[in-house]
Amino acid sequence: MGTVLRFLFVIPIGYIAACLTAAFALLWPFIRVNGAELHDPVFLAHAVFFFSAQAVQVGAVAIGPWLVFMVLTEIFGLDSVLLHITAGLIGGVAILFAAYGTNVPHMSVQTAIIVAALCFALVYWIIAGHAAGGWRKRRDPGQPPPLPRVRERSSPRDPD
Repeated sequence: MGTVLRFLFVIPIGYIAACLTAAFALLWPFIRVNGAELHDPVFLAHAVFFFSAQAVQVGAVAIGPWLVFMVLTEIFGLDSVLLHITAGLIGGVAILFAAYGTNVPHMSVQTAIIVAALCFALVYWIIAGHAAGGWRKRRDPGQPPPLPRVRERSSPRDPD
């Protein structure tokens, strides 16, 4: 039952939280908020709209590579934080090359994309990635696999 709950709830919630965190990391360096703007409902509505739109965009871009990465980590039981952060870094660089090609954007945009990718990877690892492959029964690599149990049948002549 725990495996079903993991695949139905924990992994998708980890992905959604990672998308929200990456959206926040992308928008944070570019938002300047004065004290008076926090009480303006139009500003707050715009901020919520742009944050939501950014989170959806991050989710749409990351769904394919994330699915492949998630399946591989779950199958092989790869739960290392270093692996997840390295995958986030590779994903951020890949997004930079895919989005801009040889036209290098401003350094602040590059930094925001790389930091957002690293935040995505770290938040996903915190919520779901640290237990990747935990649903499988692990055994010591030095031990042979266990033999299947054979149930002995009782013969009709046995008093048992």
